[in-house]
Amino acid sequence: MSIATELGRTPQSLFGVSRAVRDGDVNRMTMTLGDGPAATAALGVLVDDILGFTLFHRRGERDGLVSATLSVDFVRPTGWQGPYLTAEGAVEVLDRDGGLASARIVDSAGALVARGTLWGSFVDGVTQSRPIATEITPAPLSAGASDPTDALGGTVESTDSGARLTVPPNQDLVNAIGMMHGGVLTCAHDVAATAAAGGSMRAASMKVNFFRPVPVDATTVFDATVVRDGRRVCMVRVVALDAAGRECSTAAVTLRRDPDASPAC
Repeated sequence: MSIATELGRTPQSLFGVSRAVRDGDVNRMTMTLGDGPAATAALGVLVDDILGFTLFHRRGERDGLVSATLSVDFVRPTGWQGPYLTAEGAVEVLDRDGGLASARIVDSAGALVARGTLWGSFVDGVTQSRPIATEITPAPLSAGASDPTDALGGTVESTDSGARLTVPPNQDLVNAIGMMHGGVLTCAHDVAATAAAGGSMRAASMKVNFFRPVPVDATTVFDATVVRDGRRVCMVRVVALDAAGRECSTAAVTLRRDPDASPAC
């Protein structure tokens, strides 16, 4: 068990994500909204958890689950009504080696915020635990976690091709097998892509491919490269590199201009 887990500082506590509740074939989780402006990046842990939980509990005799591909469409990236968001997940395809789960996220007014899918693979030889709650209790949000970059403990800098997010060693970001949480990786890809797009655009969709586990006891770098920079739409590719320079995950992110922002010249 990690120090973060023992002290109660986990990816879930950082982003205010509750435990899951099973209701027949549907699973539910909530995420408490902070006081500041909501960011799509803050949904990473909620999306990954509800989808991972949904597949994990259909694994049969297999030991655990690893994420392969996570896709998210942000139907309404701004204007969420609090005090919390609710995610519902269900299994779409299942076999002995893995499956596909889908999820929808709505705000407290019932408006659709995002949809997500996860392809996951069942594995053996690991020890994982995804606890079930008897009822949903919105989780408290850690101080300062309304800013995803602050929650990650990361720093952002501009580069010639876009932007770079550097996340230092941080035990608070650990998952059930002692590596960086998949939702944290998703959040970081979003943060880096948004920075590369100049900050006036918001993620509309993203697809993350996970290649290898990311240690939390070393620095991780998220390099974002702008592929297409338009007046209303920007395409960004983000690569996560571990301390040895190995490619651990990649994301293709489509961002659209915030309608409240000034148009590009």
